[in-house]
Amino acid sequence: MSNKISDPIVAEVRKNREDLLAEFDGDTKKLTAYLESKRPEMEAAGLRFETEERRQARLARSRQRREEEHRRVASV
Repeated sequence: MSNKISDPIVAEVRKNREDLLAEFDGDTKKLTAYLESKRPEMEAAGLRFETEERRQARLARSRQRREEEHRRVASV
């Protein structure tokens, strides 16, 4: 008996990921290069990508919130 919960959406995502990776012979570097080559086309279609600067700012805010929460809990 498996402890996995059967979720059709998760199953579909995993299958799509496997199929996409199979197109590139399991080579994640080839897949990444392909996706990077498609980035201008995806941006033109309205997709937005997080810049490294925004990513670092988001991570810093998250880290700050965790530290504040730890201090709050420690003071109780």
